[in-house]
Amino acid sequence: MMKTLRWFLVLSCLAAMPAFAQKAKVYDYSTRLASLLADTQGNAMIGPAGWKAIANEANALANKLYAATHVNATARGLARDARAHVREMHKAAVKGDAAGAKAHAAMALPFVHKLVDWSS
Repeated sequence: MMKTLRWFLVLSCLAAMPAFAQKAKVYDYSTRLASLLADTQGNAMIGPAGWKAIANEANALANKLYAATHVNATARGLARDARAHVREMHKAAVKGDAAGAKAHAAMALPFVHKLVDWSS
């Protein structure tokens, strides 16, 4: 009986480890994305090439974040909403619409902050 219980506990711990690792990835990607998006909210003049570079990086992080949130439905929904706004930011940046890109970055931030809270 004790041997069975011991093996059950070992297997349970091993099964839970990927979820903890994914939560760490979510934290890493969400803090990086939050920092990037927050940097766009200041009064600094960002040129069209800068907006495209920022949008490309934000898009890559948002995709990684979405992929890492498969362990939890709530986190997945937050990541989906953040990714949608980041994609709109990317579209605006490619078109040269700095105001639109900045607005969508601001719209994505609350979702990303909730993911930071969820993963910490």
